[in-house]
Amino acid sequence: MPRYERFDAGDPCWVELATSDPRGSASFYASVLGWSLQDMGPESGHYHLITAGPLDDGDQATVGGLGAADPGQRASWIVYFNAPDLAAAHSRALEAGATALVGPDIVMEQGSMALLADRQGATFGLWQQAGRRGFDAWGESGTTAWFELHTTELDAATEFYGTVSGLVPHPMADTPEFRYNQFAPQPGGVDARFGAFEQSIDPHPVAGGAAPHPAAEWLVYFVTPSVDEATARAVSLGAEVRGEPADTPFGRMANLVDPFGAGFCLVEAVDEGGNA
Repeated sequence: MPRYERFDAGDPCWVELATSDPRGSASFYASVLGWSLQDMGPESGHYHLITAGPLDDGDQATVGGLGAADPGQRASWIVYFNAPDLAAAHSRALEAGATALVGPDIVMEQGSMALLADRQGATFGLWQQAGRRGFDAWGESGTTAWFELHTTELDAATEFYGTVSGLVPHPMADTPEFRYNQFAPQPGGVDARFGAFEQSIDPHPVAGGAAPHPAAEWLVYFVTPSVDEATARAVSLGAEVRGEPADTPFGRMANLVDPFGAGFCLVEAVDEGGNA
């Protein structure tokens, strides 16, 4: 697969799973998406790097990370945004209403990071590159394809992430039934880098003891050759299906929750002719 090279300011550049069961999560995603994981050792708190196969230059494609969630922290996928000036981006986020969770900290020789929570509590990260620019591949099997905030407060979230990322929001859809904004380098939504979707949440208790749907969370879309087969494998390993596999203009998709409570999506890549 080709090496991904484009990391503009404000772009999603890294994803990370915070989970209550790193070993169980590693086994689950290895089965569903074919990943391999590398333990970075005690110096990193046994943080794991996720690899999705070989790059065209022969290196392994590192596409994200996996680590232990803090006690009481909800399992979730965390999206990191490229921040060439981490201190300035961190200050902007705090001024916009974010809560600082971790850092800013130097991550060995790789770069510097900070974790924050947005106004509704969704965790996101900021990354200033040094040795590592971000994920090595994008849009290929086993890698990320899209990054999407689900929120009950779309207008406030749009203002917040526009300020944090520096990207320009554009309404892709704005009807009572479906509201969705994209964030792009220029007005108009062309070459969008991530999106935000307005969700509604059932106020009634969740049956079966399942974790309640949060008011805001980041979902990461991962590419798979077959959404139906990957969904079936995930369900057999304990995942919950929020949205059954369905064809969309952007490829066949499914929305799931892994066995440890983290939401994620699957998508089949489409070619330029719109074929899966």
